[in-house]
Amino acid sequence: MNRVPLPIPGVILGAWPERKLSADAYGSARIDAFWAGLPFVEHARQRQLAATATRISIEFERLREHPGRASGAHLLQLRAELSRDGFISATAERCTAMVMLAIEATFGRRLRPNQIMAAHAVLRGGLAEVPTGEGKTLATALAACIAALAGVPVHVITSNDYLAARDAAYLQPLAHRLGLQVSAIAQDMSHGERRAAYGAHITYTSSKELVFDYLRDSLLPMPSPGTPAPGHQRVLRGLCMAIIDEADSVLLDDAATPFILSETTADPVQAAVCALALRLASHMRAGFDFRIDHRSHSVDFTADGQSLLMADPEDAHPLWAIPRYREEMVELALRALHILQRDKDYLVQDGKVSIIDSNSGRLAAGRAWSRGLHQMVEIKERCKPTPATRVLAQITFQRFFPRYLLLGGMSGTLVEARHELLETYHLNVLRIPTGRPSGLRVLPPLVAKEASIRWQKMLTDIANLHAQGLPVLVGTDSVKESDRVSRLLTQAELPHRVLNARQDCEEAELISAAGRAGAITVTTNMAGRGTDIIIDETVAKSGGLHVVSCQHNSSRRIDRQLFGRAGRLGQPGSAQTLLSLEEGLLGRTLPSSLQHVLQLFSSTRGFMPLVVGGILLRVTQYLEERRGRLARQHLREADARQQERQLFGARPE
Repeated sequence: MNRVPLPIPGVILGAWPERKLSADAYGSARIDAFWAGLPFVEHARQRQLAATATRISIEFERLREHPGRASGAHLLQLRAELSRDGFISATAERCTAMVMLAIEATFGRRLRPNQIMAAHAVLRGGLAEVPTGEGKTLATALAACIAALAGVPVHVITSNDYLAARDAAYLQPLAHRLGLQVSAIAQDMSHGERRAAYGAHITYTSSKELVFDYLRDSLLPMPSPGTPAPGHQRVLRGLCMAIIDEADSVLLDDAATPFILSETTADPVQAAVCALALRLASHMRAGFDFRIDHRSHSVDFTADGQSLLMADPEDAHPLWAIPRYREEMVELALRALHILQRDKDYLVQDGKVSIIDSNSGRLAAGRAWSRGLHQMVEIKERCKPTPATRVLAQITFQRFFPRYLLLGGMSGTLVEARHELLETYHLNVLRIPTGRPSGLRVLPPLVAKEASIRWQKMLTDIANLHAQGLPVLVGTDSVKESDRVSRLLTQAELPHRVLNARQDCEEAELISAAGRAGAITVTTNMAGRGTDIIIDETVAKSGGLHVVSCQHNSSRRIDRQLFGRAGRLGQPGSAQTLLSLEEGLLGRTLPSSLQHVLQLFSSTRGFMPLVVGGILLRVTQYLEERRGRLARQHLREADARQQERQLFGARPE
């Protein structure tokens, strides 16, 4: 079999290995994306991995019959052979069988062929679409342990610090049995603690903590061999291998946000200019002085607005005399006043403004808007402005993750974005077959002509399901919307619990209880992702968990993510989307004249025909997917241009 060199720090790759990106790194990926998307290519890869899983299962049975072959001495010998032969070898297959035996002895779980296929897809540098409830956690653990046994430092990347700590604790007994060390990165760790944690064979961390650690390392000079200065050593051991859990969320949904490492500065000028820009923006009239495109979050000034911008207060700072600078600051002020919304884009808690992650619905701890926008929002909300910041280094996921020498991951929703993932990250997507048929029943979407009809339908359905003892999960797109649903349920005297950015600490407990008989849980977007919703036998016999989507998601992936909360592990479940022409994406996208015409097609119950509603959802969703894809592409291209000019990041490539 082919031997592929493993990404291990040492003499050949250096102490801090990472992939160097060329200027044309993305050019040939377009051809690769087209080729990999052909059905017969994917089927060939599936058959190849299925054959590998079959051979490993046979070897696993042999080890069970002769446990002496899995002794510590045999494992040490196998580790040395694995580091030499690589992951595409008979040695890797024997090692997989040995790790599977350890998993069975530790957790009492026997891995299925589809989990073996997923692990080896990752070890070959690809993305595995593993359907919800098919055991991604153990498949990830299998891949991580095999790589670590070969001597490769492994980073397992999760959605947040809680999941990193939880999964690391879960893997600890298995790692101990195999002679491996496992650690997790937490936000409050010191420099020394982080360095020790990254020194483990397998390190669980959130993507945000990992990227900022990389940026901080990039500011440090490369130490001389054997003589690093204490307290100034890099915490990472390079970018050898990463396994990304919920890969689509990290690589796509979070890819439009650059990560900026900054430091506070004593700059009274920025605070003064922000206040001046806000004063001018507050006197501007929407539609007369400026226009807002809420889809792209952009601001355009009219001729009257340009005249107002030319005003030059006598007490203004000299920077205010620069027309382009003045226009940018007032544009930011208008975004703070008219685009960024409280309880949707940010929360105000204890006199501080905290950003809400638009994809997960969670608080983005430690994140702040740049160029003075954050301070403007704080002034708008009458909070004490935070000190001005100076950018030290910045990077995007689109530039960071391709630097790994070996990159892979898993998620339940990847196929829709396979071309973008291959073009941007050079990662193939492989669909892994299910071990059990899905029990999820997706009902046709309903689009009401008026918001009141939509909400009344939701309350009626929830009340009926609650009376039958069935659990209901209601998905919304913001804290404000979840609060609105909560008020409606309270008025209807329906007991429920709410999970949004205000309940971050209770996330796992709330979402895990959402499958109890009669439970009603209101969540924002994808809060609780990564935690199973368990239903008991009584609930399963009655029909399982029902998911109500009150949001028009920006892509089909996110629809599948939300609906995938039900019907897990082959259990029954159902899901339906309830929308109205007046609200959400449909309300923002469709012209009012078209809305009036469409309302004429509504039935006597006030809903669009199923065909019309389905077409509306698909068309607007396609437009949103395209807009998001283009935004990420433009960010990647701008990032690459800045890298070429050596103006992006802390060091030249």
